[in-house]
Order: sequence, then structure tokens, then C-alpha cells
Amino acid sequence: MATIRERLDKHGKPRFHVQVRIAGFPARTNSFKTERLAKRWATTIEAEMIEGRAFRNVEARRRSFADSIDRYVEEIVPTKRDARTRLIRLRWWKEKLGRLKLAEVSPAAIIEARSKLARETFTRSKPESKRSTVKGNEQRKFRRSNATLDRYHAAGSHVFSVARREWQWVQHNPFESVGRLGEARSRVRFLSEEERARLLTETAKDPQLHTLVVLALATAARVGELVNLRWSDVDLKAGRLLLRVTKNAQERTAWVTGEALRLLKEHGKVRRLDDDRMFTSEKGKLYRHAKPFDVACQAARVEDFSFHGLRHSAATYLAREGASEQQLKAIGGWKSGVVSRYVHLAAADAKCIQRKMNEKILGK
Repeated sequence: MATIRERLDKHGKPRFHVQVRIAGFPARTNSFKTERLAKRWATTIEAEMIEGRAFRNVEARRRSFADSIDRYVEEIVPTKRDARTRLIRLRWWKEKLGRLKLAEVSPAAIIEARSKLARETFTRSKPESKRSTVKGNEQRKFRRSNATLDRYHAAGSHVFSVARREWQWVQHNPFESVGRLGEARSRVRFLSEEERARLLTETAKDPQLHTLVVLALATAARVGELVNLRWSDVDLKAGRLLLRVTKNAQERTAWVTGEALRLLKEHGKVRRLDDDRMFTSEKGKLYRHAKPFDVACQAARVEDFSFHGLRHSAATYLAREGASEQQLKAIGGWKSGVVSRYVHLAAADAKCIQRKMNEKILGK
């Protein structure tokens, strides 16, 4: 409700500061010369908030969760880079809780639905699929990780956030009362010197794949940032790449020198004149790297390794060369503190160097 405090301004004259707080609304503050004006303003603001809250209660009882998901899919999803996966998660929420009115979606209902999702099993490929790695007729079944469950949670939560902030349909977000499960600490898998040499020997048999792999090692860029490159965003003379399609939607510059630049120039000599994209398939579509990269890894005897591991590898090599966390963020476009793990890996390597130095100057 309203709180009024009397204070003196810089001239020593009294001023009445008033603050109005009602659950579900941002606090409103103002300052007046007299207490009467302050009380009048507070009464008006409280009435406006109460009317708005009543309106929200009516909408929350009238609109269903499915209604909000449908509007979100129409207005918000097309603006998201993860539109496809977000749509899959929203369809799941619509199937499980879509029949409920917004006022009926409770933390208990969300937890129950999420628990069912955690118990469900799924298969990642079909034996009859051309790209299937399943042997025989047996399909491996998997359960969703905590990280995946949290992403489903985030998708449903954002629908309520938009419904509360922009559409004024609800007063609060029930997803905020449900704790996240927390992601398991990821393992940093990077290439050893021997693995890197064997892998590059195999990728060299496919010029386009080899160029992509070397660029990933040279720049620590994500594969999506590289395969979406266009020749118009490349300055071969300066060795500069302008990465426009990034995870955080912020353009970033990457620099290439030496072997990476040489391969890029060679790749430019065989480019399609009718297509500005740097990496394309034989049919003129966006280059699909996954299958040829997996084949190269198998031939090079590099196990349990994905293309994203090249980004981990590049970051680890940079940290070993003394790159700071801030420099790693600038190079690779990281926004969180995730880069600290690469610095820690470099510190572990430094332990061996430190031990040799101590033995040399202090004895074993």
C-alpha cells in the first residue's frame, strides 16, 4: 500500500515522498510539497492498480494456458533463433496443461507434468533411417537430462512472463515458484596433440570439411556461426570474418592467419558464383557437416568427440598460450563465466611446468 515520508529538500523546505506498492505491480514513487497532495496521488494510483489487478484476475480465469501458448507461438516464437526446438517444447506443455485456465496453472501441476516428462523414454534415431547409427532392429532408449527438463521449464515460464508483462493476462508466473533441477557439470573434451593430427589428416580428404574444421580450431567459433558465413562478410586481405549469426545475436569479428587463411583463400577459388554462402552442399543447400565429420572422427580413432569439441579445444589451446578470461570472451563470444574452466585447464597444465621449475631451482 502507500507509504509517505516527510523529508527536507536542499533548501530546508519539507517534501513528502510517497511510495505505492501492491503485489504484482512495480512500485510507484513521487514527491509533493504537501501531505494532502501526496495522499491524493497515492489514492489514485492504488485505485488504478486495483482495477488492473481485477482485470488480470478476469483474464486469468477466462484464458487458458493453450490460448497463451497459441498467441506466443504466433507473435514471439518467429523472433527466436531456437524457434524449432522451442515450438516442440511449447506443444508438449499445451498437450499436458493446455486445458487449464491460466489461474489454474499451479506449481504443483507444473512439477507433476515435469516429473512425467522425466520418466518418459525416447529414441534418437530409427533403424530404418538413412542416418541411423542403430545396429539391427534394436533402438536405444534414453531419458531426458536435467538440462533438457530445465529448458522445457524455461519455455513454459517465458509464456507466462510475456502474458504478465505484455498482455496483462496474469498477475504472477507460477513457473517462478518451481525450482530448476540444475545442469550436470559438463566435461570439457578437447583434442590431444596426437588426436588433432590424426583428425586433420582425415578431414584433409574433404576440402570443404577440412576448411570448416581448421576455421573452428583457429577461431573458437561455433559451427553455426561458421556455416552461416557469407563471402560478403569476409575480408581475405585482412583475414577478417564478420560473424553475423551468433548465439547471443551480437555480431562478432574473428581473425584468421596462417594455414586457416591459406585454406580460406583456396576455398574461395572454387566458390559458387550464384551463391554468396561460404559453405554449401552439392545441391546448393546449407552445408551439413555432421555426417562427414563423424566419419572422419571414426577413421582417425577420435572417440566421444563432437564438432563442438573443436570450440572447446581452441579455447583450451588459447588458455594455454596465456589468454585471459576477458580475451577468451572477446575471441569466442562467451557471455557467462564458462570460460573459467578453460583457464583452470591451463592452470592444471602449468602445474607440471611449475613442478619442473621447482625441481630445477630447489631440488627434488
